[in-house]
Amino acid sequence: MTDAVEERAQKLATRYNIPRVVKGYRELCNLENVDAVSVATSENQHLEPVLSALKNGKHVFVEKPIATRVEEAEKMIRAARARDRILMPGHILRFETKYATVKEQIALGRLGRVVSIYARRCRPHKLAATYKRTPLLLMNAIHDIDIMLWYVGEDVVSVRAFDVVVDSHGCSELSWAFLRFRDGAIGVLQATWMLPDKTPAFDDYMQVITKSGIATIDVLQSGLTFWMEDGHEVPDVSYGPVLRGSAFGALREELCYFALCVLENRQPTIITAEEGLKALRVALSLLESSRQNREFEVPIG
Repeated sequence: MTDAVEERAQKLATRYNIPRVVKGYRELCNLENVDAVSVATSENQHLEPVLSALKNGKHVFVEKPIATRVEEAEKMIRAARARDRILMPGHILRFETKYATVKEQIALGRLGRVVSIYARRCRPHKLAATYKRTPLLLMNAIHDIDIMLWYVGEDVVSVRAFDVVVDSHGCSELSWAFLRFRDGAIGVLQATWMLPDKTPAFDDYMQVITKSGIATIDVLQSGLTFWMEDGHEVPDVSYGPVLRGSAFGALREELCYFALCVLENRQPTIITAEEGLKALRVALSLLESSRQNREFEVPIG
């Protein structure tokens, strides 16, 4: 493994019995006994590690968003195709039980055609110190953009976004986004860094209205709470809960699926690089809509 902070890499290697720590991604990608690489660099630094891994014949898992520029994502996809390697973006919600169950019911026809989707993804102030390096619509909201595309199964043709900047020294702290799909479906999305730091859990919510019913996902109401002398706690039972010293939940399902695709030498179907690019186009169009203060058409690649 490798990390920009060598001391952190050494600690993780010791903790997880990783036999070797190298000084950079190029050295890692050159190792003959490495079959696959996970790229979890800052969002705007995905391109070079991904291309290096693919050039050396490695399969690649790259955290979301696949890139911060369309041209970079397209370069990755072309390189993966040229080397016949897996390039899988980390859109974890496709592996979370509640979100995946709704998709299955839509695919089976039980819910009918999607008419509208409302999504909310709210995070506490303290996380902004690390993750505000990337615009909110790319860092957090892209999760729900991807799910909306997955559920509706149609392209987004136009978007409108509104950002609220509270700090004035960086990216927005709150975004509202409106998506219009080719078949007439509407998506509405709220994302923010403005939850109080003592909020006991992430406030993630989605309601899907279809011709035949309504599906509601509420991550905050997880069904598990702890009341203790020092406060109220709602532990994560969805994304990456740790039990018996190991990760469970959607994160484990996602990484196990990628590993299985590598072992069986088959391209992933639950999430593809092309779908990661599609979500990126929508997110970047929303950013442009906010910047220009107008409705913006989404370019179709």
